[in-house]
Amino acid sequence: MVADAIKDAVPLIHGPIGCSFQRKINPFRPYAPFYETPCTDMTDLEVVYGGEERLRRGIVETYVKYRPNLILVISTCPSDLIGDDLRAVIEDVKERGEVGCEVVYTTGDFVERARPVGYQDALYAIADQMLCREEGCACANDGSVNIVTFPIHGAGLKVAEMASILNEIGIKINKVCFDDTTVKDLYDLRAATLTITDYPMAWAKLMKERLGIDYYAIVSFGDELDAEALSPYGIEGSARVFMEIARRLGKEGEAEEVISRRKKIEEEKLAKARREVEGKRVAYVGMGGLHSLEVMLLRDLRMKASLIIFRTLGLERTLSKGAIKELMNMSIEFARRYGSDPEILVNPTIDEEIEAMKRTNTDIAVVSSLTNPIHTYNRGGIKTFDAMKFMIHNQRVGFECPIELAMQMRKALRQRKRSPLLSLLEYDRKRANLTPQWAKLADMFKIVREGAFGDKVKVLEGA
Repeated sequence: MVADAIKDAVPLIHGPIGCSFQRKINPFRPYAPFYETPCTDMTDLEVVYGGEERLRRGIVETYVKYRPNLILVISTCPSDLIGDDLRAVIEDVKERGEVGCEVVYTTGDFVERARPVGYQDALYAIADQMLCREEGCACANDGSVNIVTFPIHGAGLKVAEMASILNEIGIKINKVCFDDTTVKDLYDLRAATLTITDYPMAWAKLMKERLGIDYYAIVSFGDELDAEALSPYGIEGSARVFMEIARRLGKEGEAEEVISRRKKIEEEKLAKARREVEGKRVAYVGMGGLHSLEVMLLRDLRMKASLIIFRTLGLERTLSKGAIKELMNMSIEFARRYGSDPEILVNPTIDEEIEAMKRTNTDIAVVSSLTNPIHTYNRGGIKTFDAMKFMIHNQRVGFECPIELAMQMRKALRQRKRSPLLSLLEYDRKRANLTPQWAKLADMFKIVREGAFGDKVKVLEGA
């Protein structure tokens, strides 16, 4: 996904052909498949004797065929487990002059537990092996910022308003990634004074340590335990983020006037957009306002929380019971602050959710299509709003975002009763987005993975 977001980069998957093919049948973006996924095609022979020669040939062949400016070598479970020395192979290929481009390799998540994995791993590798090779790089575009968003989010749409407001404040935009990004653009990231990211990023921290480029994470945990203060979304959350960025660059005075003026314009538009949704009863999955829309729903759209659903089974692997309880309390306290008295459900079945939604006279359920069977709610007569779809395509820092949410929520409330074909399938009781067969496979993979890391294995109820 990271390689695909860089125009002149190509991923090279070091593993069996199935690892490459799987990326074509199960991409994060079904509407934009990964067409170029060359693979070293490891077999059982390489698993026994090593796959380094396969990797060397794969790098050379990838360069000859695609002529990219960057080859991103992506390790897989087999190459990680047998311990192929990716760095040595890449250095040898470069010394021989067999490729005329940058070659970067990911570390894989079986190598060092403390290292970032997946998307973070790829960006860390690019920063570590390319951008930070020369320490102490002087800022050539002093006082400017980089805006870096998750590749699947569509950076152009996500940051247009932010860039406009920052420019009005007097803050220059050095680079926006990932939006028509090239390898040269990646190198140009080193010219900025500050890098703005969606979430805390290990690669941005590395850039600060080695190059002195500060970073600001839009969503991050601190000592604050208040959903409203933590959320960067909506009118007030966006105003706070813009002011914090301006403060980092010594532009507080200029920012106050710009933020106040832009905020007033959009608040007037929001007042009109929310007329049909204000006061409507909404059920949603809550967890502190950081990864859901609850802050905008209650504060900006002035809807009422009828039901808050908490799903803690996944969190129990990484957070203590006390921490989970604090997150839950954060959501409940925020709902009550805005005049709601919601019913609370913890790890319910889908049938229990639908029953509670009907009992509380819920007008609409805000759920994620990634983890929830939206079609099952529809079959039960519940109107739905896809939180995941909105998060990927629309949710962003900016005063216009809650207006778009209000317009889309109004459309969702007008929808007729639906009975999709998917609702005819049988689903697991606890993980209602999976059929029983897929739920068992998910449990098996979890057990194998946790066993490899030496963690205590927990099997979910009903496995």
